[in-house]
Amino acid sequence: MNDRNKIIYTLILLINITPYLYVFYNFKKINFNIDGIIGFYPIFGFLACISLIIIAKILAVVLKKGDTYYD
Repeated sequence: MNDRNKIIYTLILLINITPYLYVFYNFKKINFNIDGIIGFYPIFGFLACISLIIIAKILAVVLKKGDTYYD
């Protein structure tokens, strides 16, 4: 078996085993003081979305190929 097949089989195994790990998770809610702020989760989601967009823009600039790349 070559390395590529080993990687694929390992990923499939990990993906199939991961859902069963919830048995070991402690489901008691952890409370932080910031959770009590009204509108915390919408603001957090908005900021996370904006940060993902900014990261994508930065990666686009960093990974961009030159105009003559395919010539």
